Amino acid sequence: MIPSSNTVAAAIVLLSVVSQGSCQQSTRTVDIQATAPSDISQKIDPSFPGFAFEESSFYAYSFDAQGKPNSFSQNLVNSVLSRTGGTPLLRVGGTSADYGLFNSSQKDPTNFPPTKSSPPLTDGVTIGPSFFNAFENWPGAKFEFMVPFQNTSYSHTLEWAKTGMRHISNGSLYTLEIGNEPNFYGWFKSGHAAEYVKRYTNLMNELKQSIPILNGPKMFQALDTASGDATALTAKDAFENGLNKIASSIKQVGFHYYQGHGPKTLSELQDWVRHNTSVNKMKDYIPNIEYLKKTDNDVGFALTEVGYNVGGAKGGGKTLDSNLATALWAVDFQLYCMTVNVKRVNWQQILMSTLNMWRAVDSNAGPATVTANFYSQPFIADFISKGGNTQVAKLDVGDDSNGTLTAYAAYESGKLARVALVNLDLWTPQNGTRTYVDFALKGLSGTSKQAKVHYLGAPNGALAKDGLTYAGFQWTKESNGIDQLARNDSSVLGLDGTDVTVRVNATSALMILL
Repeated sequence: MIPSSNTVAAAIVLLSVVSQGSCQQSTRTVDIQATAPSDISQKIDPSFPGFAFEESSFYAYSFDAQGKPNSFSQNLVNSVLSRTGGTPLLRVGGTSADYGLFNSSQKDPTNFPPTKSSPPLTDGVTIGPSFFNAFENWPGAKFEFMVPFQNTSYSHTLEWAKTGMRHISNGSLYTLEIGNEPNFYGWFKSGHAAEYVKRYTNLMNELKQSIPILNGPKMFQALDTASGDATALTAKDAFENGLNKIASSIKQVGFHYYQGHGPKTLSELQDWVRHNTSVNKMKDYIPNIEYLKKTDNDVGFALTEVGYNVGGAKGGGKTLDSNLATALWAVDFQLYCMTVNVKRVNWQQILMSTLNMWRAVDSNAGPATVTANFYSQPFIADFISKGGNTQVAKLDVGDDSNGTLTAYAAYESGKLARVALVNLDLWTPQNGTRTYVDFALKGLSGTSKQAKVHYLGAPNGALAKDGLTYAGFQWTKESNGIDQLARNDSSVLGLDGTDVTVRVNATSALMILL
């Protein structure tokens, strides 16, 4: 790093996650305000980085092979939320729950061993009372607890809910979620929000009668509309067809988001992770956020089930999943979600899938491990930081029709606190010398005398599944999910009276902490 100096107008600070010698790609000037701009986001919830568990996999994420609480899972979740001071919010549900059954006499937690093969989603999963012991293995967490809704007979739903609530300690219920992706139900017809509201209200009332604690304010979650058709059941349609009458009971509405069926080539992967791709896919979600903001019902908007890949690749074939590229996509996606006032993102975990952030136990998919996607979460958590006063603004990086360069600023109590820079241009060693972009940052001088710089990257580039570090740290099964310093590559950036330029290599990200 070239030291900054008060006698020069600018300093070029070569900050890189790999060795020097790359060929330069471009230079971008980024103007940064020292105080929050007028289009700043709402305050970011310290619990923004959430997790979701497919019902059929939740027990395996909660217990280890010896039947003890899974400290590997606990440590990974805590390593994220301890950075923000937020409460771990865990959504437990999904299609396997909505089409599942509860059998009060079944001894096994589930009739389906999730370590053997992918879960049957629309039939076959039956849970017994011991399944709900899993809720006791997450000290300090709160739950978005889903109960089945697609069946027109709700008797097993009520037993499911009552048994589950006996294991969710007082104050540990964040929301009770009625149903999952109702726009896929046989009885649901697109545009018929009134039918959904009628059935939802009836089941809510039955649940309140069976479980008195649910009569408190803001106990329920609604919609959870499936990804791919965010207009099939919207917040506006649901509330204007009757949810507004019970809004005092609803804490948040959920929508699901998947980037789609995964790509099979590097070129397809590049298109998948582009910022423009995410922005275009989010267009149908934003009217729901804006509608809820305009009402006086104090109902939040959350992406309660999120993943990079759903159902493999269209047409079959192996997909490029859980690598440095998808981890960086998750970083950029969450930063963008903050700017459009998404309250929370819950990342879906399925033991046998490729979209998960870790496999909690050994399975036919492979040994217990931390996947590349997990590395997005400590980065996001540090960007939010502690205190609950962070707001986020997207920064202009100039013409970027390719959608591979993004920049964001975090403000605390109106004062600039952090800057994140992401380079989504995909590079692999087969591409030759690694390219980079120099970001000329205007406006940092005077904010602080120096700043810390953390990196997220991997020497082997876009397809790397291991060798990733964030702030020099790695998380592994061998460390039981506790961060271990693997590479001392964080830097100190001098800001005393100068503007600076920082270098961001292809397929990497950095964060400046003032």
